[in-house]
Amino acid sequence: MAGAFWLRNTNLLLIGAAFSDQTKPQPVFQVGAKGDVGSVEISDLVFETIGAQPGAILVEWNVNEASQGSSGMWDVHFRVGGSAGTGLQSDTCAKDPAVTTTTANAACEGAFLLLHVTSEASIYLENNWLWVADHELDLGDHNQINIFNGRGLLIESTEGPAWLYGTSVEHSVLYNYQLAGASNIYMGFIQTETPYFQSNPDATSPFTSNSAYSDPTFAGNSSVNKAWGLRIVDSEDVFIYGAGLYSFFDNYSQDCIATESCQENMVDIETSTNINIYGLSTKAAVNMISVDGVSRALDSDNRNTFCATLAFFQEIDSTYVANATKC
Repeated sequence: MAGAFWLRNTNLLLIGAAFSDQTKPQPVFQVGAKGDVGSVEISDLVFETIGAQPGAILVEWNVNEASQGSSGMWDVHFRVGGSAGTGLQSDTCAKDPAVTTTTANAACEGAFLLLHVTSEASIYLENNWLWVADHELDLGDHNQINIFNGRGLLIESTEGPAWLYGTSVEHSVLYNYQLAGASNIYMGFIQTETPYFQSNPDATSPFTSNSAYSDPTFAGNSSVNKAWGLRIVDSEDVFIYGAGLYSFFDNYSQDCIATESCQENMVDIETSTNINIYGLSTKAAVNMISVDGVSRALDSDNRNTFCATLAFFQEIDSTYVANATKC
């Protein structure tokens, strides 16, 4: 990549048969090729889909910065469904929690993955919202809807840096944020919400786990089989300053709020080192943090008004946890 590239003030909607198969995911917008170094600035942009695109990776980010902070996105949003022209609206994708076992409507499957930062890339993100619609925006009813989107934000940058300031990823089926094989990551003020329809269906449907993308697998009960707010796998040197990871519903019911048990788990750390989390707040997740499959912080031990909150959590070497401190 030579020179610099700027893209501003645009709304981009994707459609195409090439993105119809979740077993063959394809990037829609590819920022650089692997090995590219350069400057890319994208701002004031919305990425959307038209209809079901379960094989679509909305943005694949490959470029590495030419200078500190020279490649990134400012005020860029990913929005799947809920708005005019998408075909993923309340007239097609209305919720139906009264059905005992909901089968995901294939016409309401969003994308495979919203943003993929690949292994040789670096990125700067500021004020970015990766939102899978939970309600209608434009038809006038504002009803809640079921949109099934596979994955939120995946960062696999092996050297980094990746800088995230003020980002939110909401309502994807398998996870919202995932770091896999990543290093030198800073995440300031992140926020997630678990899909409101889970656990009907739960996180095992309609997207299947794909090991090529380090996907989680689910083999528990309905409370366990829910989207991870944050997964950190085979990663190192991660610093998170401020995280609000929320679970408000079980099949659109809020009865679980009374017992702070809308889902079992929220943060997953696996075979990772030097993971530092400052100011973690989770809502209605029984286990705030699990390390290598073992719960390391419980909601019930860390109640702090609306959420359960930890001032500081550090995972040093995948076997030792230090300074789990309640606010």
